[in-house]
Amino acid sequence: MTIDALRPPDSTPDWLAALLARGQAPERSFDPALVAAEGRDVTFDHDPASTRIRDEASSGQRTTYRGDTEVTAAAPGHTGDPVQVAYHADLPRAAATPEAMQALNPLDPATWPPGSRISLHGADQVGTPFETAFAQLAEANGLDAIDDVRLVMAKTTETKARPEAELRVMSGAAHVFDAPTVHGPGSQTLDRQDFSVHTLVQRDPDHPDQRAALNHLLVTGTLPDGTVGTRETVSPGSINALVTDVTSGEVNDVTWTFDDQGRPLHAEGTLTWLPGSSSMRDTDTVENRAQSQFRVDNGLDGTEHTGHIFAYRFVHGHGPVNMFPQNGNFNTGAYARMEQEWADWLDAGMDVDISIALTPDGALRPDQVTVDYSVTDPVSGGLVYDPVVTVFDNAAGQLFDSISRRDMDAMIDDIG
Repeated sequence: MTIDALRPPDSTPDWLAALLARGQAPERSFDPALVAAEGRDVTFDHDPASTRIRDEASSGQRTTYRGDTEVTAAAPGHTGDPVQVAYHADLPRAAATPEAMQALNPLDPATWPPGSRISLHGADQVGTPFETAFAQLAEANGLDAIDDVRLVMAKTTETKARPEAELRVMSGAAHVFDAPTVHGPGSQTLDRQDFSVHTLVQRDPDHPDQRAALNHLLVTGTLPDGTVGTRETVSPGSINALVTDVTSGEVNDVTWTFDDQGRPLHAEGTLTWLPGSSSMRDTDTVENRAQSQFRVDNGLDGTEHTGHIFAYRFVHGHGPVNMFPQNGNFNTGAYARMEQEWADWLDAGMDVDISIALTPDGALRPDQVTVDYSVTDPVSGGLVYDPVVTVFDNAAGQLFDSISRRDMDAMIDDIG
C-alpha cells in the first residue's frame, strides 16, 4: 500500500523549496521560546493530510514502513513553522490500517497503536530544527556525527499485568537497533562491537511531567531524569560495561572475561546503584529474545534457566555476555536471595564489590559458581561486611544465609 506516493527522489520537498525561495536556510534548532518551555505545554501538531508512506512490508504479525509528515511545534506564546519529519514505523499488523498510519504522529505517542515502535534517524534530521537535539544525543553516546544516531520509542501492548501502555525511549548508535543480534547488545561475545545506549521507561507517558520530559528530549536532546546509560567496551577476551545514572552520575562498573569460544569464565564489578526494575526488563525485547535464543543454543530443558551472572536490575541487557546455563531452583532460590541482599545494600547507600567465577573453565554448563563480595561505605570508605567466599553447586538445594535489610543500618552504624 502507498499513501500519496512520494515525489521523485531528485525533487525538492515543498517545505524546503519554500524556504529556499525566500532565501532562507532551514533552521537547525528550535526557537528559544520552545527550548525555554522545557517541554511544558509544548505540542507537536500533526497534519494527517501531509503524511506520505512508502516501503510498506508485512512479516508475521508486524508491519513496517517509512513515512514523513508535517509537524508544527508550539509552546505558550509561540508557534513554529511546519517541519517535515521523517520516521520509520513498526506496528502490529492488525493495527496498521491506512487510517491508523495516516493519523500517526511520530512525535506524539498518544496517536500510536499499542505495540508500536517509532524510530527517528539522525541522518534524516540534518537541516531541520531537530539537528541540534540529535547532535546532543550523538555526544551523549560518544558518536562523532548524528548520522549514526537512532532515537527509538516503543509503546508497549496493554496486558492484564500492565493495563496502561508504557513508553520505552532509547537513543544510541545505529547497530544497537539495526543489528542488535549481529554486533549489538544481543550478539554473541566474539561478534561484539563497542556500543552505547540510553534508556528511559515511562510508566505513565500521558502524565504531564513525563510528557514534558519527552518533549524536552525531542526539542533539545536533553536526557530526562531516570535515564540509564549503558556503554560496552570490547577488548580481546573481555568486555567492560559502565551503567550510569544520568541524573546522579553513579556508575556500576562490570567486566566479564571469556575463553576462546566466547564462554564467560569470570565477572567482577562494583555496584553503586540500582538502575533496573521489572518494567525495564519486561520491555527490553532485545534481551528477552537473546535469553530465548540462549535456551535454544544451549539445549536447556525445563529444569534449567538462562541464568544472569549479574541480575538485569544491576547491569541491564548484555545478552549472552552475561548468561550461563543455571539450574532453575538455584536461580530462583539461593542466587536470587544473594542478589536481593546486594540490592538491599545498595538501597542502604552502600557499594558492593563482587567477583564471580564459573568453573570448570570453558564448560558449556558450569558445575560451580564461586562468589566473593564485600560491602563498603562510600562516604567513610569503611568496610561494612566481608563474608567468606561462597561456592555454589549449579544444582538444586543450594543455601544462602542473607542479611536482612532491617539489620543493615546497625552494621553500617557500627563502622562509624
